[in-house]
Amino acid sequence: MPSDDLPVPVFSKPVTLRDVAAQAGVSVATASKALNSQGRMTAETRERIRETARRLGFRPNSLAQSLLRRRSFTVGLLTNDTYGRFSLPLMSGISDALVDNGVSVFLCNVEEDPRLGQMHVDAMLDKRVDGIIATGKRIDRHLPVDLSNLRVPVIYAFTQPDPDAVAFVSDDVGGARLAVEHFCRLGRKRIAHVTGPASFAVVHA
Repeated sequence: MPSDDLPVPVFSKPVTLRDVAAQAGVSVATASKALNSQGRMTAETRERIRETARRLGFRPNSLAQSLLRRRSFTVGLLTNDTYGRFSLPLMSGISDALVDNGVSVFLCNVEEDPRLGQMHVDAMLDKRVDGIIATGKRIDRHLPVDLSNLRVPVIYAFTQPDPDAVAFVSDDVGGARLAVEHFCRLGRKRIAHVTGPASFAVVHA
């Protein structure tokens, strides 16, 4: 049985599962099951294999794993607003929630460039992302890239979605109505509406 006191072998190539199995004194199948929390074996054997993998610096082939599981555990996040006071907390929350569940996030800024947007989308699809989240500066403007008919799910957050798409946007009309109704219940009759540029859809709520 291999000893923990043995020197760590120096590999000129990336450490493979076969290397881990050889150092741990088990079969490749057993090593694979131990590292994937599968199969029946003693807790001591499982931990010995995992410790060997850590000692050798073994990293699983993420592409091979994604092909086997049919999931890459990655999500693309597209935006044209990486500095906005509304978009920053949104993107941070998306990232935190996904990472907490073992999903990595690819953040890509498409700016207002359709070619740049398409390049990022193509790259995400090449990396086999499990889905794409699109967010932007305004809920009444599309991102400058076509996200319809992709082979992965697309969710829109605070940007104009495609028809019948899953979208999370603020209900500005409903919010304005609630505010006015509240003032009316308080007996207020002279209500000022402080607004922004007429080009924003929220202004007409």
